[in-house]
Amino acid sequence: MQDEIIRILFGEAETADPWFYAEIVFRTLVMYLYTIFLARMVGHDAIGQIGPFEFVLVIAVGSAAGDPMFYPEVGLFQGILVITVVVLLHRATGALLARSARVESMVEGDPVLVVEEGKIREEALGSGSLSLRELLALLRVEGVRDVGEVEAAYFENNGKLSVFRYPAGEARQSRSTAPLRTAN
Repeated sequence: MQDEIIRILFGEAETADPWFYAEIVFRTLVMYLYTIFLARMVGHDAIGQIGPFEFVLVIAVGSAAGDPMFYPEVGLFQGILVITVVVLLHRATGALLARSARVESMVEGDPVLVVEEGKIREEALGSGSLSLRELLALLRVEGVRDVGEVEAAYFENNGKLSVFRYPAGEARQSRSTAPLRTAN
């Protein structure tokens, strides 16, 4: 019975070596940083309404919690250790982000100016973050009928669009946001 409890807590891996747990911490650190890097690379639309930082936390904790549930060779202690390290990394990263705007920009990204003075900034579109079609759809959701109504629009880190309209009477006609009709 005691051997079974030890197996459940520590798994079937060799647990006599204390370096095994240091290796778990190191592996978790590497995977955490790599996952943040990948989350930044895939862009806002792939992640949804949370930032890359929160996305990594959800993925890492979910994976760490799931492994001891399904794999008998992974003990509860290893899963608890990984989750603890991930949460500590998350808190440390959060503290670092609060102290450094530069690090925050690297991890979370910056808002992108996509409409300026009633014109779409084509160079700001693409590269995996926002297409023209997606921009026009986001403008329509904000009730914008023509891009000329918009003084500035920013594609935010969370995948939303912040729209600043011209005051009444200052809007211009530029480009309709209506979807293009295609022949059937």
